[in-house]
Amino acid sequence: MKPIRPPQGARAAVIAACALLLVAGRADAASPATPHTHLRPGPVDPSTATAAHALIATDDDGDDDGTDRDDPTAGFAQQARAKTAPGGTVAPGALADARARAGRLPTVPTWWSEVTRVPLQQEDKGYADPVASNFGAGWGLNSGRVASLAVDGHTVYMGAADGGLWRSDDDGRHWRPLSDHQPTLAMGALAVDPADHSLWIGTGEPSNSGDSYTGLGIYRSTDRGRTWKQVGRRMDGSVVPRITFDGQGHVYAATDEGVLRRSAGDITSDWTVALAPGDPDTALSSAATDVAVRPGTGGRQVVAVTARQFTAAGDANGIYESDDHGRPGTWHKVTPAGDLTGVTPGRSTLSYSADGHELFALVADGAKGSDDGAVYRSADGDPAGPWTTVADEDVLKAAGAQNSDPAGSAWYNQYVAVDPADPRHVYAAFSEVFESWDAGRTWATVGPYWNYGLKCYTQGLVAGGCPMTTHPDQHAIAFGADHRVYFGNDGGVYERPATLRPDPLLPAEGWTNLNQDLRTLQYYDAAYARAPATGALSTWGGTQDNGNVLSLPGARELYQPSGGDGGFVLADPANADRAVNEYVDLDLQLTTDGGRSDGTTPSFTNISPACDWNPDLQGCDPGPEFIAPYTSDVGDLNHWVAGGRYVWDNGGKGWDTRCTDTSCDWKNVHDTGENHAVTALAANGSVTYAGWEDWSGPAYASGIDTDAGGTWHRLTAPLPNRYVTSLTVDPDDARHVWATYGGFTRSYVSGAGEGHVFESTDGGTTWTDRTGDLPDAPTGALALWRGHVVVGTDVGVFAAAPTGKGGCAWYRLAGALPNAGVVSLDVSPDGGRLLVGTHGRGLWSALAPF
Repeated sequence: MKPIRPPQGARAAVIAACALLLVAGRADAASPATPHTHLRPGPVDPSTATAAHALIATDDDGDDDGTDRDDPTAGFAQQARAKTAPGGTVAPGALADARARAGRLPTVPTWWSEVTRVPLQQEDKGYADPVASNFGAGWGLNSGRVASLAVDGHTVYMGAADGGLWRSDDDGRHWRPLSDHQPTLAMGALAVDPADHSLWIGTGEPSNSGDSYTGLGIYRSTDRGRTWKQVGRRMDGSVVPRITFDGQGHVYAATDEGVLRRSAGDITSDWTVALAPGDPDTALSSAATDVAVRPGTGGRQVVAVTARQFTAAGDANGIYESDDHGRPGTWHKVTPAGDLTGVTPGRSTLSYSADGHELFALVADGAKGSDDGAVYRSADGDPAGPWTTVADEDVLKAAGAQNSDPAGSAWYNQYVAVDPADPRHVYAAFSEVFESWDAGRTWATVGPYWNYGLKCYTQGLVAGGCPMTTHPDQHAIAFGADHRVYFGNDGGVYERPATLRPDPLLPAEGWTNLNQDLRTLQYYDAAYARAPATGALSTWGGTQDNGNVLSLPGARELYQPSGGDGGFVLADPANADRAVNEYVDLDLQLTTDGGRSDGTTPSFTNISPACDWNPDLQGCDPGPEFIAPYTSDVGDLNHWVAGGRYVWDNGGKGWDTRCTDTSCDWKNVHDTGENHAVTALAANGSVTYAGWEDWSGPAYASGIDTDAGGTWHRLTAPLPNRYVTSLTVDPDDARHVWATYGGFTRSYVSGAGEGHVFESTDGGTTWTDRTGDLPDAPTGALALWRGHVVVGTDVGVFAAAPTGKGGCAWYRLAGALPNAGVVSLDVSPDGGRLLVGTHGRGLWSALAPF
C-alpha cells in the first residue's frame, strides 16, 4: 500500500522530536509511508492502474524535496506537516515535555474498552467486492505495520510502528502487549543480548514513512519486556534502525545521530558517538541506516552505512569501517569496488554470513532518494568489495515478482538477511520477499505482493486458489528456534520454515499467519453506526494499508470491505449498512449494503469528483490531500461536503449521491486557491467551514474559509499558521465553531504561533484560544460530548466543561487507553460512548465519565 513518503528536504528531516504524523495522513505502504496503490483484486497489471504504480515518484521541480504537486508521492508528507508545520523540525524535548504536562493535569477515572479486540480478516467470502476489496490477495488476518522483530529461544518480540512492544512465548502463536503505558509506543530496533538475554528496545520507527513516529532513545529490559530502563540519556526524536552486540561486552546502535557505542553492562553512563561523519550542526546529516559486527573477528571489525536523513544523498553518505572495535576515531570511509563503484548509499541494510566470510548489502541509491535499490555481495566479506550485484529490478522480475517495480520504495521497505545456519541461504525484501539458496545467484519470490496474476490464481476463491501468502511491504526479519523465520510487514507478522525450499510451481507455499492476537491497526478516522438488525453499535474506520475496516457487534473478526489505504469515513449513525469509504486522494466509495459482496456484484459505487479517479469530469478536483476530508452536515445526514482544492457540496442527495464523468451530484461551491488543499471541514445547514494548507511555496501557509454570513470569504482573525486538523460546528448554532491545530507551538517550532484549540461564536470573525493548560502537542480531533469539549492529541484524550468565566478547565480521561497517537473522535448515537481512533493500537471506546 501506499507509504507516505516524507520529503527529502528540511521538512523530512526531523520530523523531529515527536511523532511523525498523525491525523490526516496518507498511507499505503506506509502512508507517506509506503506508496502503495489501491490494491484492486483480480488478475491485474500492477504497472498501470494499481497500487504498485504509485510507488514510483519523481520530483519534477528539481529540488528533491518531495513537494512537486505533480509528484504522486508529494502528498506523502501530509502527516509530517500535521506534526511540524510551518517548520521542518521540532526542538528537542517537545513530546516528552507534553507528556509531562499531561501527567500534571487532573484526571477523571474513565472506563475504556478495546473495540478492535478481534483480528482483521482480509479473506472473508462475504466481503469480496470485485473492485474495491482485496479478497483473493491471500493475506489472511492482518494487523498494523511491524517495525522490528527479535527472538530469544521460543520467545518472539515484535515492535509495532506506533503500537508498542509485544511478546509471544510460544513461537508467535499468541501475543500480549507490554508497553501500552510507556512514554512512547513508536518502536525501532529490537535486540536480545546473547550474554544475559536482556532485551534492548530502540524507539523511533525507521520506516521513513510520513506516519512514522520518532522516539525517546534506547531502553533495556531484564524481565522480558515488562519493565524498561533508559540506557544513557533520553534522546528526543530518536530513530533507531539497528541494535547489535559484538560478543565482547559492547553494544552498537545505528541511530539518527550516527553510530553509538557503549558497554552492554552499564546502562547509566551516556552513549559514546562512535561515528558521525556529517555536519554536526545539521540534523540527520550522520543518520546511520545500519551497523554490523563482522563474525570471527572478536568484535574488531565493525561496518556501518550512513545517509543524510536516512534516504537522501549527502557528502557524508557512505560505507564506513573500523578495524579497532568500533572506537571513536578509528573509522574510515570505504571506497567500494565493483558494482557499488559510484553509487551513493541511501537507506541500506547489511548482513554477514555466520562465519563472516561473505557480506551482503541491500543498498538504495541516495541520489534517487532511495527510491531504487539492489542487493550486492562481497564474496570475501570485505566492505570495500569487490561488490557484485546479485538482485536488481530485472533479476527480481525474472524471479516472479508481482510488483512491476520490485526493487522500488527502498526508502520504506527493505532488508537483506543471511540464514545463520546456512551462509548460502539469503533473504531479501522490498515490497515482496525473495529467497536465494545459492548466495544470490538465483532467486524465488516466496512472498509475492499478492496472488493476483499467479498461475494458480482463480477469481473468486479464498486466496485466489493459491497458497496463503504474506502481506506486502516488508520491514523486519528474525531467525528463530527450530528453523523458523519470522517476517514483519505492513500487515503484521508471518512465519515460514527456513528449511522449506521453494517449489518452482508454487514458490509461496509454507506461510503461517501469526496475527490472531495482534491489535496494532493504524487508523486515520473512525465512526460509530448502529447495526440495522439489532441496533447494536458497529464502527467503520480507515486504516494505513489495511483498508476500510468494519466492526460488527458480536463478530469474531473485523472485516475489510474495501482495501488499500483507508481514509476518512462517513456512516449513517442509524444504519451501518450505509457508509462512504475513502481510498486516497478523495477516492470516495459509497455502499448501502455494508460492503457485502459475493465477488460477482460490486457493493461500492465510486462517487469521487477528483481528477485522479474521475479525470473526464469537467472541472474535476486537481489537488486533494492524500487523506482528504469529507463529512456530513451536523443537522442533515444527507447533506455532505468534501474537500480537495475545491469545496464540494452534494446538494443534500445523501445516499443517492452519484458522480460520473457526465453527471455529478457534487457541485464546486468554493475554490480555496491554487496549490491549496482542504484539510478539515464542518457544515451546519447553509454554513460550511473549510480549513486548508498551502505548502507549495518557500513558506508554509494555512487558513480557514467559510460562507458564514452568506458569501465565501477567508477568515482574517489571528490564528496559528499550522495544519488545521479538525473543525467542529455546534449543531444548535452554525456560527459557533471549534478549530484544532496540529504541530507544536512557537516554543518548539519557529513561526508556529500559540494554541491548539480555538472557539468562535460569530462565524469565525473572532476566535478565543481555549488551549489553557492543555499539553503543547499535536491535537488531531475534537468532539462535543455531553456538554463537554473533548480533544484527542498525541499524548492522550482531554475534556473540559466551559467555566462560568467562559474558559475551559481541562482534565485527562485516565484509564486503560494506550499511549498511541489519537487521530479521531466520534460520539455514539445515544451520546453514551466516545469512540477513539489511534494510529497504532486500533479503536477504543470510553463510557461517559460525566
